[in-house]
Amino acid sequence: MWSRPPARDPRQRRVRVPWDGLPVWVRDAAGGILLLVLSLLPLGVAGVELGELHHDVADWVPPVLIAGQSLALAARRVAPGTTLAVVGVSFAAAQLAGVGTGVAGLGLFVAIYSFAAHQQRQRRTIAAAVAVGYVLLAFALHAEGSPERLIDWATFFLVLTTPWFVGLLVRRRVAEQAARERKAADDAVREARNLLARDLHDIVTHHVTAMVVQADSTAYLDESETAERVGTLETIGATGRRALQELRSLLGALEQTTGTSSSGPVPREAVAHTVADLVAEAQQRGYPVVLAEPTPRPVLSDEVTVTLYRIAQEALTNAMKHSPGAHVEMILSEADGRVELRVVNEVHGQGPGVPGRGRRGMADRAALLGGRLDTGVVDGHFEVVASFASDARATPEPRR
Repeated sequence: MWSRPPARDPRQRRVRVPWDGLPVWVRDAAGGILLLVLSLLPLGVAGVELGELHHDVADWVPPVLIAGQSLALAARRVAPGTTLAVVGVSFAAAQLAGVGTGVAGLGLFVAIYSFAAHQQRQRRTIAAAVAVGYVLLAFALHAEGSPERLIDWATFFLVLTTPWFVGLLVRRRVAEQAARERKAADDAVREARNLLARDLHDIVTHHVTAMVVQADSTAYLDESETAERVGTLETIGATGRRALQELRSLLGALEQTTGTSSSGPVPREAVAHTVADLVAEAQQRGYPVVLAEPTPRPVLSDEVTVTLYRIAQEALTNAMKHSPGAHVEMILSEADGRVELRVVNEVHGQGPGVPGRGRRGMADRAALLGGRLDTGVVDGHFEVVASFASDARATPEPRR
């Protein structure tokens, strides 16, 4: 009794393999099979003939020679040298036997192109052997009574060089594209390393400098000032723990973005702090730093917030190193869609000398957001001024 087939479970989806996901030899085999079918069909299309010889042969010979010139193309990119040998021998045998193989002779052109484009080893040796083989084939066909003239042999040889030069052109373009991709990957790695070095420098130098300043201040405390000494040690410990926290956050953000190029500042998750947080922490440590900012605070993009924090952090670190104990004033302003941070501190002695890694890092951070950074001594005060659009996004890092 006839019964209806069971209904298909809608959760069961047919798995479809995309064409590009198939092995390369499978895709090339499809072309070879198509050429085989076209060659066996009575299409009345003139094939590729070289010697114009016609002999009676067994019925199984033409299909074998056609298969040799078509199915071998399945390996044209996997083993181009072997493919050219099989196709070439099949073509030569067909010409010497005087067998018409239809459009299968086009497989010789495909094999030559594939060899020029994909062969990796002994390319010149194999190419020279193929050229010698063609000359020997011409002599053999002439000995068999072929009516072709020397000009015909030369003309057909020039025709065979066309797919050769096309293959060389494709090979060169593929190599150039691969070189561009390698360069882009190297540039991305170099930018990521520069970013990591810059962020590590900012984190480590800022907190270590603060710890050194706090430790040096204990030298001016009397032995009776035990409470102040304990407070200083606690502050040093808190600063060290804060440094470890920021380093862990930075490494965690790097792990989340492993394998991707990083040409912008540290992600917001890595350092969720503002300039106001930086100033508050410094004030808690007893350092003379104040912040002037508009009320309410301007709305800034995450990248601008992080960049302002890092620039302010490095500027404060430089003030601690070169002018310890000097009053530091930070002024944050926003107008006409642009934000400006100005860090000013008194100069003790000669002040900062030749710009080092920190000042170059600040300039690079501003440049990433399409802004600028100016530093210098003005009226006995060292100033750091950074400005860029309040909604700026990172642009590719400038090449050095």
